[in-house]
Amino acid sequence: MNSDENKERFNIILVESILEGLDFGEVVLRFLELNFNLDRKKIADNPELFAKNLEKTLGSWMAKIFEENILQILCRKINIDYLEVEGLTFSEAIKKTFEKYSKQLKPSAQLINNR
Repeated sequence: MNSDENKERFNIILVESILEGLDFGEVVLRFLELNFNLDRKKIADNPELFAKNLEKTLGSWMAKIFEENILQILCRKINIDYLEVEGLTFSEAIKKTFEKYSKQLKPSAQLINNR
């Protein structure tokens, strides 16, 4: 599996985590898409844009609460300890979880290629 496929799969998991982590997740995500030119298929590529516009929409205090919830769900889904990203900005945490997710996939991809 190449890095583009990894990013695409990771982004799907990230969007699922956003939908689960936000009250009215689909409504909020759709609002961000319509008002801030956000593409849900590319949130993993530009988590800063998502975080910035979530804060504009919900205020910084609420955005931080939801970001933390999203990250906890994401970490649980991809078997990463949340403590590894706790305290990072949302963008830094997304980048770090993607790196760890990609590393998890490499051994299984190598097994498939060695057959």
